[in-house]
Amino acid sequence: MNALQMYPALSPSASKRAQVVSLRRWLLASLLSGCWALAGAAVTFAQREYTVEKPRERAANEKVVIRTVTKQPTEGVLVVVLDPKISGKVVVADAAGRSIAEKEADETGQAEFTLPRNRAYRIKADSPGYTGAEGKSKVLQASDTVRLELKPRSAVLKLRNLPPDAQVLIDEQPRATADKSGAVTIADLAAGTHTLTIRHPEYNDFREDLGKLEAGDAVSYAVKLTKVARLTLRSLPGATVLIDGEQRGQVQADGTVTINYQLAAASEHTIAVELLGYEPWSRREQLTPGARTINVSLEPVVTSAGVSDLFDDLSQWMAPPDWRLRDDRLPNGKINRKLVVSGEGLGTPKGTLYRDFDANFTIWLPDGKGATWALRVDKTGRNYYLFHLAGPKSETPRKFYTYLVRDGQLTQVSTPIPVLADLNQKDSYTIDVSVRGHKIEHAITSNATGERNDLGVFTDTTETKNSYLYGTFGFRSLKGESFVVDDFNIQPRKEGDKVGSLN
Repeated sequence: MNALQMYPALSPSASKRAQVVSLRRWLLASLLSGCWALAGAAVTFAQREYTVEKPRERAANEKVVIRTVTKQPTEGVLVVVLDPKISGKVVVADAAGRSIAEKEADETGQAEFTLPRNRAYRIKADSPGYTGAEGKSKVLQASDTVRLELKPRSAVLKLRNLPPDAQVLIDEQPRATADKSGAVTIADLAAGTHTLTIRHPEYNDFREDLGKLEAGDAVSYAVKLTKVARLTLRSLPGATVLIDGEQRGQVQADGTVTINYQLAAASEHTIAVELLGYEPWSRREQLTPGARTINVSLEPVVTSAGVSDLFDDLSQWMAPPDWRLRDDRLPNGKINRKLVVSGEGLGTPKGTLYRDFDANFTIWLPDGKGATWALRVDKTGRNYYLFHLAGPKSETPRKFYTYLVRDGQLTQVSTPIPVLADLNQKDSYTIDVSVRGHKIEHAITSNATGERNDLGVFTDTTETKNSYLYGTFGFRSLKGESFVVDDFNIQPRKEGDKVGSLN
C-alpha cells in the first residue's frame, strides 16, 4: 500500500463533501548497489511533498458574499461561482457571443466582474480535469450571481521544483517536459492507478506510484531531485564495480552496468573493477553530474603452478567427507594408494586457479557406472563445466556428457558423444584434457590395449561464457557412481600455446 492509499476519503456530509489528504515525506539519499537486475532499475534520491485535494461541493443554499464595490451607478457586479469549489478560467461574452472579459476564478471557485448594467451576459467556465460549463445571466442590475456546475473528467497532476527540461512520464509514457520555471501540469490523468517517472540526464531517475486517483482529484507534487553522475561501465560480465572502496554494482550478462552515483558537484573518485581470475583495475576519475561511459579492459591473472599427485594422502585437496584412499598391493608387495571418489560433494586442489591448462589422470570404473570431473570451478564451487563418462553399467552406457553448472543448477549443453573405447570394470583408462579459452578437448586411452579415442571438442558459445574463463579442477559423483583416480597431473599453459597432450 502506498502513501496515497493509506488515507481513505471522508464520507460526504449534507452540506459539503471534501477531503484534503496531505502527506509530507522526506527520503534520505540512498545509493544503488549490487546487481541489481535489474540494471536499469530507477533509484530515488529525492525529497518530495505532495497533496491530493478532493474538490468541495457547494451547498444549494450557500450564501455568496460579493467583494467588489462598483464606482459608477451604470455598473453592476456579475458573480460567477463554480461548483465544486475549484479554480478555473471564466470568460464573459455579450449577447452576440463576443468575449468581453476573462478572469481566473480563485481557489474558492469565485470570480467577479464589473460590467455595464441592463444587459444579459453569457458565461463559460472550464478547469483542468473538468468538462466545461456554460450559463447566462439575468439582465444585470446592481448584481447577479451565476452558478456553473463542472463535471469531473480526469485527475490533475501539478508538479513543481523540477529542473528545466526534466521529462515527465506517466505509466512509462512521455507526457510533458518541465519549462524554466520547473513546473508541469498534466490535466488529463485518467481515473485509476498510475506511476510517475521523472528523468533528467544530470539527476537521479525518480519513480513513484501515485495510487488510485479519482476524477476531480488534484495532485500537487513537489519533487527535489538529487544530482548524480550516471555512470555506464562496460566490462566482463560478473565483474564487481566499486567507487571509493564501496561496492556499487555488478556488470550484467550484456557487459554493462549503470550506476547512479549521488554527486552535488564535480569531484574526483576512485573507480575499481574486480573479477575473479583477472587483475584488479582502478583509476581516479573526475566525475560530474550527467551521463558518462567508462570502458574497462581487465587483464587475466597469472595462473597457478601445476599440480601432480599420486594420492599418498589428500593434503593437496579440499576433499569432501565421502572421499577415501584405497591401498592396492602390487605384485612386488608394495602398496599403491589411490583415490576413491564418491558422493556429490565436489573436491578441488587447494589454492589453484587456472585459465588454459593441460591435465591427465588415470581412472578405474569398479562399479561400471562411470566417472565425473569438473573444469573451471569458481571460488564459490557453484559454477563450472562438468563432464560425465557413462560406464558400461550406466543407464545410458558408453556416452560422454557435457554440462554447465550455474549457481548450482545443472544444464546439459551438448549432445552426448558415443564412447568408442571398450569400457569395462577391470581395466584403467587415462583421460587427457586440454583447455584453451572457450574450447575444451578430451581424449581417453585404454591402458590395457593402448587404444586412444577422442571424446570430442566442446566450445562454449553461451552468453555467460566469459564468466567461465578461470577456475580450478575437481572430481565428484554425478549419478551415484564410485570411481578410482590415480596419477593426477595438471599444468597451466599460456594463451596461444599449442595443445599439449592431445597432439
